[in-house]
Amino acid sequence: MIARSARWLALAALAALAGAAPSAAARLSAASAQTWSVDRGTTAILIEDHRAPLVEIRLMFPIGRWSSWAARAGRIDEAFALSLLDPGGALRARADRAGAEVALTTDARMSVLALGCRREALDSVVALARDVLANRDIDRSEIGRRNFESDLEWSAAEKNPQSMMSTHVRRILFQPQDPRRTPHEKQEHVSGDAKRLMALRDTLVRSTGRVIGLAGDLTRAEAETMARALLPPALDALPVPATPALPTPLPADRRPKDLTVKLARLTQTYLALARDAPALTDRDYPAFLVADHVLGGHFYSRLYVALRHGQGDTYATGTIREGEPATGAYAAWTYSRSANAAATEAKLRGVLRTFRDGGITEQERADAIGYLEGRRAFNVQAPGQVLDRILWERSRGLAAGYRDALIERAAALSVAEINEFVRRFYDPSRFTMIRVETR
Repeated sequence: MIARSARWLALAALAALAGAAPSAAARLSAASAQTWSVDRGTTAILIEDHRAPLVEIRLMFPIGRWSSWAARAGRIDEAFALSLLDPGGALRARADRAGAEVALTTDARMSVLALGCRREALDSVVALARDVLANRDIDRSEIGRRNFESDLEWSAAEKNPQSMMSTHVRRILFQPQDPRRTPHEKQEHVSGDAKRLMALRDTLVRSTGRVIGLAGDLTRAEAETMARALLPPALDALPVPATPALPTPLPADRRPKDLTVKLARLTQTYLALARDAPALTDRDYPAFLVADHVLGGHFYSRLYVALRHGQGDTYATGTIREGEPATGAYAAWTYSRSANAAATEAKLRGVLRTFRDGGITEQERADAIGYLEGRRAFNVQAPGQVLDRILWERSRGLAAGYRDALIERAAALSVAEINEFVRRFYDPSRFTMIRVETR
């Protein structure tokens, strides 16, 4: 995604120098999206921008890792990704000849086939997209390779203190089968039954609620013609409810106050003060955005000043923060040499306590809002970026532009309102201290 956006931006700059409309950048927003129905289960979205001869395609299917159907069916993320991997590599060779970028990804709430190409290659890339999603001849050796790779990655993660810190943050908060926890555990193997994998992929691709996203150098008429030919007919209904039913997080009284994890041959100790975090849709989330930035969101945050710039107790510190419309994990973390672990832990606890008691200043509030507002401009430079944000929000049942509106809500908060949240949320008694230290 980064490489594709960088390529688009470079070409867009050249187009602007050549006399492209200077107002084009102003049109790149969720409000500029054109939306229409393709069939009873499929919507199309177009972000039209003619500054560069590039087109981005996103085929979004509203089933991800959090789906209860995915939990029963198995590794739908791998079943989806394997669609590109035929034994002879013919599909990938076609992408190379067309100069196209192709990626199949699955996150918590959606699966996306993303393609990017020059406009003159569009017909061949559309045909490639159809063939990838219909491919039944997958490379069976790739299944074994991915399972082997997964086992190696977990074996390495078990020895990595930062990985184990992150895993145990989730373990104290979520039940064993909670999909908010399972990505941080050992992954189950991909089924060796290729027919079953492709049947799962077919159900995913035909799921109702899917979106054909198009961005770049296309007109509405061209986009409508293309959208009609891209996907097979949709199913009458999703195999599961659109909104996943997540297990209830572990209650606070079932979480330990302190947890020590022992690993072999460590010279450093990793520390995390962890608790549950508000959902993206929680009324407190705008205040949370500001408070988290002040505490650990930049190089001169409270954590960095206390733990790095003060006496060099650590090289890095920060927070774990998730942004989904469901309760997530949160932690203030750092590390130090083992001989200095006790002193560093005391400072980490002290930062949290001081933050809760004193709150943030007006200057910190203004700086945080400036960062949040300024960062938005980086998310709308290319039409594919705008489309990706719309699809992410749509897959979560949110209105287009929801995350941008959160920043407006945060900017409207006073210091007193933010500090009222800080006093409630950053109560040290609500946090668990997790230590990963040498055995």
